[in-house]
Amino acid sequence: MDKKVELKNIVKSCEIRFDRGTSDTWKHGDFNDFSREIQKETKVNISINTLKRIFGKMSVENDYLPQQATIDCLKKYSGYLPSEDSDNQLINPESTINGDSTTNSSPIIKNDPSILKSPFFLWGILIVLVVFFSLFFFVKEEDNNLGTIKISNTEGLLPKTVFFDLQLPNVKDSLFMSFGDKSPLIHLERDLTKISHAYLFPGVFKVDIKKSDSVLVRTKVYVPSNKWLGLGFFRQHDIPNSYYAFPAVKKGNDSLFHISNEQLQKAGLDTIKSYFTRLCNFTPINNHSDNFIFETTFKKTIPQKGIYCNSMRFQISGIDNMIRFNFVSPGCSSKVLNVISEQYPKGTDSDLSQFVLDLEQWNTVKLINRNKSIKLYVNDKLIYRGIYKESVGDLRGVFVEFEGNGYVKNCSLKSLDGKILYNF
Repeated sequence: MDKKVELKNIVKSCEIRFDRGTSDTWKHGDFNDFSREIQKETKVNISINTLKRIFGKMSVENDYLPQQATIDCLKKYSGYLPSEDSDNQLINPESTINGDSTTNSSPIIKNDPSILKSPFFLWGILIVLVVFFSLFFFVKEEDNNLGTIKISNTEGLLPKTVFFDLQLPNVKDSLFMSFGDKSPLIHLERDLTKISHAYLFPGVFKVDIKKSDSVLVRTKVYVPSNKWLGLGFFRQHDIPNSYYAFPAVKKGNDSLFHISNEQLQKAGLDTIKSYFTRLCNFTPINNHSDNFIFETTFKKTIPQKGIYCNSMRFQISGIDNMIRFNFVSPGCSSKVLNVISEQYPKGTDSDLSQFVLDLEQWNTVKLINRNKSIKLYVNDKLIYRGIYKESVGDLRGVFVEFEGNGYVKNCSLKSLDGKILYNF
């Protein structure tokens, strides 16, 4: 199908999905709402001006077409599917007799040496070679100009605003920026050279310039906490609208970490909705990258929601990679997603039923890492052992997180010889 015709069909599908009548009557506020709805549905931010160009509210060249990733995003939002007759195959008219296609009707070229001496044959070979080398050098030149992301400045400790200088990749597709903290993707205009982002969570974040699902440029941002923090939040893409943070201090030997629902409600978090709580410390530690012992003792409060999957996870973050294990309530092992540096074992394609726990009871977890060889114990029982290849790098932080609410009796990270690195 012709791309401009297809775009008109996609626009029509978007109008139907958005349900505010024909786009000819849309005002700026409608496009603003439309952009937010697309972002909520697809996690991609298409600017209002880009949408106005596509929907004919801003003047463009006659041959204007948005970039393919933008078209794909609108397809996803609208649920657009091309009609079955839009991809008719081209049929060689010489191979059709009275409307019936025939096979083996193409002339057979015999192995005639005279053909190889034909000037037409030689010119054809030359043209093919010219086209091949032109494409080769064009692609190579494009690959060599994949852009850069540089941190030019930062402001604050936590929250922390990071300022980036950008040189965008020389590609034809739409470009998007991911800040690594699960905030929505930002659509990048071609002339953009600077951008900033506020980080409210401590951690190590991968900042990417992407086209579709392909990462073209990457850098990393480290946001330290330099102390233990308690966090309460809805899903991270809702930040900063629903977020609560406070210093976590353990008072006395029997003190527990726990964020009460009353605290969360006073901070504006509706605990009837799904929410998360976290105990974390992201103070930088050099060395000990793949040699440490992590321990925590915890239990979880179970919300009265009837049939419901509950989870708890812990993570050790390095500057390069992370190790994260996820525990769930009975019947929910398909929701387990673990991260062991370059490995991503998940319950949808593996039997991870050993990560099912009675979360309402106190559980003690111990992870021993000896030079990238790990053993994971739960209540003194070995439930996992394995090795990984890519180092996590110098240590940058740890956290224990609950879906909902929970209690932490202790949380520590030590070197193999017993030196305390983090201790709550």
